[in-house]
Amino acid sequence: MARKFNVPGTSDFLVWAVILLALGAWCVKDGWFPSEATLKKHPREVKMKTDLPGLVKDVFVKPCELVREGQPVARILLTTNGEQMIRTPIQGYIANTHVQKNDLVNRDQVVATMTPEDTFYSFNKSLAVLALLGALVCAVIHLLVR
Repeated sequence: MARKFNVPGTSDFLVWAVILLALGAWCVKDGWFPSEATLKKHPREVKMKTDLPGLVKDVFVKPCELVREGQPVARILLTTNGEQMIRTPIQGYIANTHVQKNDLVNRDQVVATMTPEDTFYSFNKSLAVLALLGALVCAVIHLLVR
C-alpha cells in the first residue's frame, strides 16, 4: 500500500519567476529602449566635430578601425593660423569618416563618427533573454509541482 505524505508546498518558484520577470523587463527597457539619461551616459554613436573652420591636412583613421581613447582622427589647418588635432574621446570603432584630405571644414562640422566599445547594451540584451527564460522555467516548475 502506498503511503501518502502531507508535504506543504512553497511558492519559491513563483517568487523567483516574478523577480526574474521584473529583472528581464528592466533589461529589455534599458537594452532596446534606453532613456535619454542612459543614452547620454552610454551613447550609441559619438560624433567628433571641429572647433574652428579650416583645411583638413591629414585623416589618420579608416572606417571599421579600432581606435583607442585620445588617438588622433584628423589634423586641421585652421584659417586663423595654427592647427587643430581631432582626437577620439573614448575607445571604439570608427563608423564613418565624413571628410577627406584637403577638404574645407566649417565650425562644428562632423569629421568622423564612431561607435563606442561599450558592453552596456549587449550585456542588458543578453541578461534580458536569460532572465526572461529563467522566469519562464520557474513559472512552469511552479505550475507543475503545486
